[in-house]
This record gives sequence, structure tokens and C-alpha cells, in this order.
Amino acid sequence: MTIKDPPNWGNDQLSDFIRQAYENTFATFVNLKPNFERLRRIDEAFRKATDCLYNTRDWFPSFFLFRAHSAYLGAIRLSMSAQVIESYMVLRGCLEASLYGFFIAKRTEAKQIWLDRHEGEEALKVMKNVFQIRPIFEFLERTDDKLHCAIRELYERTIDLGAHPNPSGVLGTMKVKEDGDLVNFHVDYLTNDSAQQHLSLKTTAQVGIGALMLFRYVYPERFEIVGLYEEIKQLSQGL
Repeated sequence: MTIKDPPNWGNDQLSDFIRQAYENTFATFVNLKPNFERLRRIDEAFRKATDCLYNTRDWFPSFFLFRAHSAYLGAIRLSMSAQVIESYMVLRGCLEASLYGFFIAKRTEAKQIWLDRHEGEEALKVMKNVFQIRPIFEFLERTDDKLHCAIRELYERTIDLGAHPNPSGVLGTMKVKEDGDLVNFHVDYLTNDSAQQHLSLKTTAQVGIGALMLFRYVYPERFEIVGLYEEIKQLSQGL
């Protein structure tokens, strides 16, 4: 079924921006088919991961798996539309949801500390202290040094390229044109830089794989039963 644009769609700056982003998504689907295909297969792996948890006793960490998958989908929409800087904000969220899920699954007391976050100032202070990113990374390093290095590199990349207002993120899509004493600054919200979009799409795939690898340590038996670990390793080849 063909969906027609509603009346006046694209006649204002906001709906026109959304229209352009939507059309960019179509262009990425057509012109960067291998990138889309890898992202699609990683999405299938996420769905297999959630489906294989039926009747699991350790259900609580799965809430973080759902949020990580949703963030992964959000990053796909942003990167395919060429809104690449903002994609890194969502990718950082995907990694943090996955790291929290991993951490809570491995530290039994962490679940209640996380749940008690809003139970008063002291509970909030304890939660913020326990869930600092450094000790979570240290915990991951003791579990799997190779995965720790990969996740840490991705996490820092998202911060550098847009998750924090650092130079590469703030200035990454800015163009400067000087005309005598006049200096014009132009910022692309939707970039036409193919290298930037390729990196965003690649990073989205890498973060998706990294998130799944973290949850492999949460649900090792389930991942093994459905062959998900081997599938994830295959999807990571070439990344």
C-alpha cells in the first residue's frame, strides 16, 4: 500500500527535515545494500536473543537487552538517514544498556541497588557509585579482556564523535567559507559526507555485535542452544 503525504507535509522546516531524512533512508537502503544487509542480520540476531529467553529464570537482565535492541534500531534510523552525529548518542545508550545488563547479571547485589535509585539521597549516591562506568569496565576486563578492549574502544568512539559535545561531534559536519571579512559557518544536520556515514553505519553494526556479545555472558546456555554465539561470530567477520 502506498502512503501519500498528508496535506502541507514538507511545507514547513520541521516536516521538510523529516522528509529529507526519510528519503535519505531510502537512498541508503538502495545504494549501500551490503551495509543494510549486515544491520538487518544483526537485528535478526537480537530478535533471536529475545525469543530464546522464554521461561528463563533470570529474566531481569532481559529488560536491558530489550532497551539495547531498541537503541540499536534507533541508531540504524539515524545513521541511514545521514544524521550521523546524533547516531553516536544513541549508540552510547545501546552500549550502556548492555553493560548494565551484563553487570547486574554478574553482581547479585547490583539489581536491588539499581532498583532503589530513587529511594532517597543515600540510595541515589550508592547507585551512582556502584554503576560508574570504570568499575563496570574493570569487571568486564576480568571476564573477557578481548571483548573489554572492543567495547571500550567503541564506547570512547561514540563519546568522541557525538555522544558528548566534543570537537569531532560539534564541528564534524561544519563547513567554513571565508569571503573577505565575512566568514560563513554551515552545519549539516544530515551529512552528505559518505565517509562519515559509512563510519556511522559500521559503528552501528559493531555496537550491535558488541551488545550481543555482552548478553552472551548473561545467557550462555540459551545462546548456545540456538546457535546464536556462532552466528554472532560470523556476523562480526570483516568488522
